[in-house]
Amino acid sequence: GTRVEVRDLFFATPARLKFLKEPRTESGHVADALRRLAMAHPAIGFRLDSDERTLIDLPPAAPSLIDSSDKMRLARLGAIMGREFADNAVAIDANREGFRLSGFAGLPTLNRPSSQHQYLFVNGRPVRDKLLVGAVRGAYQDFLARDRHPMVALFLEAPTGMVDVNVHPAKTEVRFRDAGIVRGLIVGALRTALAAAGHRASM
Repeated sequence: GTRVEVRDLFFATPARLKFLKEPRTESGHVADALRRLAMAHPAIGFRLDSDERTLIDLPPAAPSLIDSSDKMRLARLGAIMGREFADNAVAIDANREGFRLSGFAGLPTLNRPSSQHQYLFVNGRPVRDKLLVGAVRGAYQDFLARDRHPMVALFLEAPTGMVDVNVHPAKTEVRFRDAGIVRGLIVGALRTALAAAGHRASM
């Protein structure tokens, strides 16, 4: 396995230290980044210790789930997003012109007051992209009030020549050569899955 230990990160660059927030806030950012990586790689175990406290402890997927990528992914998502999500999510699997969208989307009756519980990935990389967030909002607009947000974890696989990951230094934003295909794929796949599960309500 791999162990990464960080201490006195800005000891030699005190100017950068001034821009850091409280340790609790910064450790929260680290935990969020690690959770996103763990969602993308359920076969790998992740553990985060900070100040002698364990913030994250996610063992690798159980051997019985290795043969089922959907079950393996949903188990990991449930461990991070909560059992409520795992029990009230519909599977997404759609293709369009070389793009593939997979993952899970929460039923409309399972919603939150912010978009904090929307996790989006492009080619295994966690992103916070306006196009993708807007497509999710568009897909749910007929199901949710404007001030409510769905819980989703969506994984988009794109041909490397169709996506630019060098838009932002943190690589959290991407640019697609044909944004219309991506938006249409996300909106169409989510609406189809939600319509098929129309009789279900979150438990």
